[in-house]
Amino acid sequence: MALDREAVVRAGLELLDTEGLEGLTLRKIAAALDVKAPALYWHFQNKQQLLDEMATTMARDAYAGHDLAALAAERPWQDLLRVQADGLRRMLLGHRDGARLFGGTAMTDSGPVVAGEPLLRALTDAGADLRTATAVLRTLNCFVLGFVLEEQGIVAPDGQRDPRFDPMARSERVDRDRYPLTSASSEHLFGDLDRSFRDGVDMIIGGVRLGERG
Repeated sequence: MALDREAVVRAGLELLDTEGLEGLTLRKIAAALDVKAPALYWHFQNKQQLLDEMATTMARDAYAGHDLAALAAERPWQDLLRVQADGLRRMLLGHRDGARLFGGTAMTDSGPVVAGEPLLRALTDAGADLRTATAVLRTLNCFVLGFVLEEQGIVAPDGQRDPRFDPMARSERVDRDRYPLTSASSEHLFGDLDRSFRDGVDMIIGGVRLGERG
């Protein structure tokens, strides 16, 4: 079977899941495809180009089968932002070191980029100018990316938690008499991560003022 870009990207994503971002090398991808490393340079000039394509494929896969335009016709913009946040989080968690890979990469085609058009339309239809609508999406997406980056540092791919982030252990390291609120906050920081994520998303959405111009 001829080697193509899709095969290289899929092999890269599989290697990412088993080896993590640190173990992702062109040499290992070539070995998995039973070819020599130079063969990959017909498709990608360097590793960054491959990472960009892998991130684009992750986004493309995440948006496949999801019709945000149809959803926008029947749901308020607040619900659309929650759908966006949940979907982005699932996409990043779907691969080991997904947030580390995705951050700083550039989309290689317009598909995943224009998928956000219904979100921008919903926000502008609700009274936002384009600058505000763009800022809302950027803020939300940056929160999700940062949250998952931390989350994947706390919870291993097999679901095991790093004991360094045990809420009780953190709480006990803090002088409860001098810093009672900091000690008690440990549960909210490292306890129920799903709830913590929802709280953050709701806080961002609750702070949006679409009708105001700056």
